[in-house]
Amino acid sequence: MTVEKFISEGIIVDPFMPISKAVGLMRERNAYEVFTYIGDKVGTVTVRDILRVKNLAGIKVESLLNFIPKISADTNLLQAAKIMSEYRLRSLPIVKKNEIIGKIDIKAIVSNVKDSALGKIGASKIMTPTPTTISVGEKSSKAREIILRRKFDHLPVVKDKRLVGIITSTHIVFNLMADLGSEKYKMGVPSIINPFDYPVEAVMSTHTLRCYPQSPIREVAKNMLEQDSSYCLVTVDDEIHGIITYRDFASLISAERDRIEAPIYMIGLPEDPFEAEAAKIKFIRLINSLSKFLPPIMEARSIVKSSSPDGQRRRYEVTVNIRTSGKSYNYSSEGWDLPIIYDEISRAIKKMATVKKEIKRKKHGRILPE
Repeated sequence: MTVEKFISEGIIVDPFMPISKAVGLMRERNAYEVFTYIGDKVGTVTVRDILRVKNLAGIKVESLLNFIPKISADTNLLQAAKIMSEYRLRSLPIVKKNEIIGKIDIKAIVSNVKDSALGKIGASKIMTPTPTTISVGEKSSKAREIILRRKFDHLPVVKDKRLVGIITSTHIVFNLMADLGSEKYKMGVPSIINPFDYPVEAVMSTHTLRCYPQSPIREVAKNMLEQDSSYCLVTVDDEIHGIITYRDFASLISAERDRIEAPIYMIGLPEDPFEAEAAKIKFIRLINSLSKFLPPIMEARSIVKSSSPDGQRRRYEVTVNIRTSGKSYNYSSEGWDLPIIYDEISRAIKKMATVKKEIKRKKHGRILPE
């Protein structure tokens, strides 16, 4: 599956455009980034890049540019997701004959994950747990500092540990920083109150998109896309358990595969490319995790068998064999969600290895005379 069918319009600007004008375009189109061409390179400026600047007056687009990979229309969608995840981007420019013809937006990745077999995975399995929060009454300047330091875009706002809203990098740039690039600041006559001194509750959104920990990510993705929201808070009542962003969906099927020395064999992967990719990532992580406390792994095999008892939903049975220099470990598990099955197998084999080490330690131990 290539990105060609998912091309959408991007904002292309001149590198010498005032950044305040670029912010205006981004706010008008509710865009997270702009693109520009310099020589044979493509650069981008994102909302978070703009957030680093305290005053936009006199700043040009070129001053904030980050050069990023450019892709063609025949680039695989999974490869595009991997690049977005690696560079922490929400879109990539699509280039043809040294011209930007559009972009692939991360929303296309989210939509495809939603429609794939991965859609039935629970929200708690992909969320970032216990996200950083800020309290009502704190200044917007503190929210900005946290967002920049922690390198994320979403900061839930709480009162007495209960969720009351959310402030994002977009809220700050579009609602506060746009004023800092206006004519009154260029003339050196700023208003009495610095916008960054506003309390977070004056800038935050009180309408927050939420889901339960057990909500399927298909439902989460659907709501995020329909409401044009870049996040979903995982809550129980008003207590925050986690947060899901576009990046979590991209990471699900595009995580950087760790290098591993032992040969790995996977048989019977599902036809769904997104579910197959997620299973590969999980299995490789499983092997890398186990290699930290098992004897040297010589070979690892995974056999997947599937059935469809109700004629629609597929159920999987996974058998894993790990051969080490000392012995072999075998374990089987079954269920509806393939990536989750690999998580269960990883925990089970770790437990098996730990128990055997404990037995061996006791067997070789001695009771000292009193």
